[in-house]
Amino acid sequence: MADTNYDVDYNDKRFTEVETDKGKALTDLENTYAGMISDSDTYFQAQIDASKDWADKQAQIQSEQTDLAIEKIEQQKDQAKKDYLKEQAGAYADWQKQSNPYGANAEQMASAGMENTGYRESAQVSLYNTYQNRVATARESYNNAVLNYNNAIKDARLQNSSVLAEIAYNSLRQQLELSLEGFQYKNNLILDKAAKKTELENTYYSRYQDVLQQINTENALAEEVRQYNENKAMRQAQQVPLDSTSEQDSGIQSGSSSKSRSIDMDSVLALGFGPISTETLENLVRQGVVKEYIGNGRYRYRRTKSSEAFPVGKLLTSNRFLN
Repeated sequence: MADTNYDVDYNDKRFTEVETDKGKALTDLENTYAGMISDSDTYFQAQIDASKDWADKQAQIQSEQTDLAIEKIEQQKDQAKKDYLKEQAGAYADWQKQSNPYGANAEQMASAGMENTGYRESAQVSLYNTYQNRVATARESYNNAVLNYNNAIKDARLQNSSVLAEIAYNSLRQQLELSLEGFQYKNNLILDKAAKKTELENTYYSRYQDVLQQINTENALAEEVRQYNENKAMRQAQQVPLDSTSEQDSGIQSGSSSKSRSIDMDSVLALGFGPISTETLENLVRQGVVKEYIGNGRYRYRRTKSSEAFPVGKLLTSNRFLN
C-alpha cells in the first residue's frame, strides 16, 4: 500500500484568500481611522487657532480704545498748556499796560496829583504782585491738570494691561481645554481602532481555523474513501461482492474483473449530505437512497428518484436509511 500524505498544505489558495481579505480589511481600517484622526487634529487645531485669533482681535480692539483714550488725554494736556500760556501772556500784558508810565493809568494818577508820591510806587508793586499771583495761579492750575492727565494716562494703561491680561488668560484657558478635549477624542479613536483591529484579527483567525478544519475534514474523508476503495478492491479480487444492491447498481457481477477502481469524491459531495463516512455511504446505497455506478473508470454516486422527494436532513436522521 502506497504511503498517503495528508499534511495540511498551508499554501492552499483558501488560506491565501483569508490572508488577502484580512490584509485588505486591516488596510481599510487603518485608512479609515487615519482619516478620522487627521480630521480631528485639523478640527481641534482650527478651534485653537480661532481662539488665538479672537484673543488677538480683542487685544487689538482694547489697545486701540486705550490709545484713543490716551490721545484724548494728551489733547486735553495740550489744551491746558495753551490755556496756561494764554493766561500767563494775558497777565503780563495787563501788568505792562497798567504799569506803563505813559499809559492811561499813569495819566489818571498824574491828573490826580499822585505821580511822584509814594502811592504810585505802592501801586506799581501791587500791580506786579497781581501779575505774579495770576501767573502763579495759572501755573499751579496747569501743573495740577498735567498731574491729573498723567495719572489718567497711567490708569488707562493699567486698565489696558489688566484687560489684555484677562483676554490672554481666557484665550489660553480655552486653548488648553480644546487641546485636552482634542487629546481625549484622538486617544479614544486610537483605542477604538485597536479594539476594531483586535476584532478583525479574531474574525480572520476564526476564518483561518474554519479553512483548516475544512481541509482536515477533507483529508479525513479522503482517507475513508481510500480505505473504502482498498477494501472494495480486495473484495473484488477475492470475488466477494460488497452487497447485492450495490453490485447490481454498478453492473459488477461475482467473478467480474478485480481491477481496483477509486471513488469519485465530487459525486459523493454532490449528493448533498456533506463529507459523510464510507459506512454511511454504503448504508445509503443499500437502502436505495443512493445509486452506485461506474463512470470513467471510477465509482460514482447519485441520488435515486425515490430519495429526491425527501430533504437531506430527514434522510440522514431517518431510521429508514441509517443502520
